[in-house]
Amino acid sequence: MESRNISLDLLRAIAILMVFTGHSVLSYGSPSILSPLQFGGTGVDLFFVLSGWLIGYQLFKELKKHNNIDIKRFWVRRWMRTLPTYYAVLTFTIAQQYLTKDGVTFPTAHLFFLQNYQQSLSLFTVSWSLCVEEQFYLLIAPLIALLTKVSVNKRTVALITLLLLPSIFRELNWYNGTGETHVRWDCCVMGVLLANIYFGYPKLWQKLLTIAVPMACLSLLTYLSYYYFRWHPEYNVSDPGYLGLAFIFGFWVIWANKTNITFPRPINTAIYYVSTRSYAIYLLHPDALAVCRRVIIDQHFIVYIVSAFIISCLAAEVLYRLIEKPIMDMRSNFTFSQSRKNIKIAELA
Repeated sequence: MESRNISLDLLRAIAILMVFTGHSVLSYGSPSILSPLQFGGTGVDLFFVLSGWLIGYQLFKELKKHNNIDIKRFWVRRWMRTLPTYYAVLTFTIAQQYLTKDGVTFPTAHLFFLQNYQQSLSLFTVSWSLCVEEQFYLLIAPLIALLTKVSVNKRTVALITLLLLPSIFRELNWYNGTGETHVRWDCCVMGVLLANIYFGYPKLWQKLLTIAVPMACLSLLTYLSYYYFRWHPEYNVSDPGYLGLAFIFGFWVIWANKTNITFPRPINTAIYYVSTRSYAIYLLHPDALAVCRRVIIDQHFIVYIVSAFIISCLAAEVLYRLIEKPIMDMRSNFTFSQSRKNIKIAELA
């Protein structure tokens, strides 16, 4: 985790490509031969596991090193990572609405990441997943800080309970839409739970690493089988639930931590590029698809999806260079947003 893990970058790249493909098929009109590829929308759940692993790793590492968690610092660093880019795209989206439509209602809920609890989300539709993550950030840091007062075993029980709660809420029908955070944090919690095992149960973590490759292969085959079953509905096999996806993608994350895979340099560069721009691509790809839907809808799907991806990458590069990366780098310039490691170094200098 100290140096960049290309395997985790690969998973991020796969996640955004899954989502992009699923949404491209939908945008193209969902022809029957391509419609099963919409299952790629589950790449969002892979993002959730990766995000949970990352923030869980950061929080438990801080706890191990400092014996406490600076919640405000964690929030500020995450917000400087996610909010500027989000609000930049939101501003563009709102301006576009006012310039092209009449009777536009200002989307107040979008300012506070509450739109995933609206009955109908017609504006900036991909933002529901950002709501899940932002609301989860608000929950998980204080929760882990609170759980520092109990044993590792009790902390683990609490996290497992948190993992199972969305399934209970869904079973009880305590929701209006599956984008609501309390019924969709399964994968986020799975990532945090894996980080908890990494720091709290090193022997168990090593055992998981020994079976990481076969379990990752098995879970990959299981995941791919759902595409097959979508192409063959006569088997009456339903898509996996969100908890099932949490376990499938959880094994992928374990594999990524066991195997820092290497490719030829051009492939590594491509993986790194897509991974680091994945957030911007996610935010902007609906607009790229909208452009293609107007301009090249009569072209072959390969032309359609490649064109949309190129447009998405070009727009994402601008957003990444002008807003996302500069503000991320800016975190080290302020005491309130520096990592605690940097603060210690500054004190010693």
